[in-house]
Amino acid sequence: MSRPTPDQALEQYCEELKRRGLSNKQLTLARHFLRHLISTLRDLPQDGTGYRKAAELTLRNFPEDVQFVDLIRDFYPHWSGEAPDTSGQATSSPAPRPATSASAGGAATLGGNSGSGLQAALGQMDADPWSHASLAQLERHTHQLKSLVRYAEELRKLGLEDANVHARIKLIKLLLYTIRDMVQNTDNYRTGVDQVLAYITQQERWQVFVTLAREFFYFLANDPEAASRLQKQIPTADLNSVLAS
Repeated sequence: MSRPTPDQALEQYCEELKRRGLSNKQLTLARHFLRHLISTLRDLPQDGTGYRKAAELTLRNFPEDVQFVDLIRDFYPHWSGEAPDTSGQATSSPAPRPATSASAGGAATLGGNSGSGLQAALGQMDADPWSHASLAQLERHTHQLKSLVRYAEELRKLGLEDANVHARIKLIKLLLYTIRDMVQNTDNYRTGVDQVLAYITQQERWQVFVTLAREFFYFLANDPEAASRLQKQIPTADLNSVLAS
């Protein structure tokens, strides 16, 4: 099977998404994300290794969301020319499903013909950041998530309403996502805080996030007195205002 150009692969894939029943909003988001991926690929080797690197670079510019990882996995066979041509299939195929579901990212693309299925699976594995995470990265992420769990537990012990706790966790999780590839130290933590502040358009709400970052820092540092640093008085409305920025 001849390999299509990246733009041809994108159009072929988007046509398949339409047949699966994706909404216009989902389709627009998928096309926008994959155009970024294709643009990044232009300066990289046109193989599984290059695709994986492009995936890593592209994901850094988008929110942490499983749908983007699924799109990367699902698009790979189209980009590599290994996907079967489904343009002649009827649009009434049973149970149309969006490409952003877990099943679309996994079984749908792994089940190719016997000649290319293994190679497609290996290519998808190489394109997935999971297969290239170092032990240091995994240990850092594990520590960050454990700190986040402890933080949430202590917030609930204060008797805060669920909406308040969820808002705090969401904002701190964005901070952790921002510094996910950085060595854990005070300077990098401050850099992450500054990067998140740049996303908050309402500067009068910056202090809300800074307060959260300060109280969470003690959990990340394994301070035994971290719970005493929590600021119970932050209103849920203020937290939601930051999230709406």
